[in-house]
Amino acid sequence: MFAPGERDFFCFRNFCCYKGASDFVTSTSPTTPSRLHDYKQHYRADADYIEDPGSLSHIRSASERRRLQVIVNRLRLRRDMRVLDLGCGSGWLSDLCAGRGAQVVACDIAPSGVASARGRYPNAASYLATDVYAVGLAEASFDAVVLSEVVEHLEDVAAGLQQAARVLRPGGRLIVTVPYRETILQHLCIHCNQLTPANAHLHTFNQQSLTQLVAATGLRTTTTHVMGNKVLELMRMPHWTRWWPHGLWRIVDGICNRLTGRAAFLLLEAEKA
Repeated sequence: MFAPGERDFFCFRNFCCYKGASDFVTSTSPTTPSRLHDYKQHYRADADYIEDPGSLSHIRSASERRRLQVIVNRLRLRRDMRVLDLGCGSGWLSDLCAGRGAQVVACDIAPSGVASARGRYPNAASYLATDVYAVGLAEASFDAVVLSEVVEHLEDVAAGLQQAARVLRPGGRLIVTVPYRETILQHLCIHCNQLTPANAHLHTFNQQSLTQLVAATGLRTTTTHVMGNKVLELMRMPHWTRWWPHGLWRIVDGICNRLTGRAAFLLLEAEKA
C-alpha cells in the first residue's frame, strides 16, 4: 500500500461520497458503523497510482528500504517459511522476503496492481488478487502474515485482522505497520463537495489502539515499536546514511524518536497461540 506522502491526493467519487464521511475521517476511533460506497472499485482504480520503487526519489527510496528492512528482520525468515504479504502494493517487500528464502504469497485487491507487482518481481511470490475481508486461502496455512501500510486504509479493521489471524498457523507471527499518530488531512472532493481523506487513510493509530484491535482476534502482541524519524528524513539522513549497518541506523533512529517524538511509523508484532 502507500506510505504517508508517497503520492499526491487521489480522489475517487465512490470513495468519498458516503454519508458521514467527514465525521469518520476526523475521528480518532479505529472503527465506523458506516460503509464505503464501493471500496473495491476505489482500490482497483487506486492501483494505477502505486509507484514503482525504482521511480522513488533517493530519500524516499532509502527511507522505505529501512522500514522494510525492519519488517524483514522482525520476521526472522528461514528457508521455505510461508509468508503472506497481505496488501502487497508494489511487491517490494515480497521480493525482499523471497531473497531470504521464504515462500511468499503476495495479495492485493486490484488485479491490475497484482499484475504490476508480478511484472516487477516475477520470481518473488505467488500472486493473488483477493479481498482482505475474504482472503481465499486455507486456514492455518502461513508461518507469518504481514500487513504493511494496509490497516489504515481498511474501513473494518477488525475484519481484516481477523482474516490475517485465521490463516496463521499456531505459533505464527503477524507483523503490522501503520503510520504513527497520523494527523489525517482532508480535501474537498471536486465531484461531490464532501471531505475525503488524503492518501485514503481512514484511521490514526498509537500503540494502545492497535494492540487492542489485534487482541480482539485472539493474537498476543509481543512487541511494538516506532521507527522512521521525520526530523532525520527532513535532513535527508536516510539517503546520506544508506550505507550504515542496519543496527546502527536503528540505534540512531530510536534515539531521535525518543528525543523528538516524531516517529513516522508504528510496528506491532503478535503471535498466535
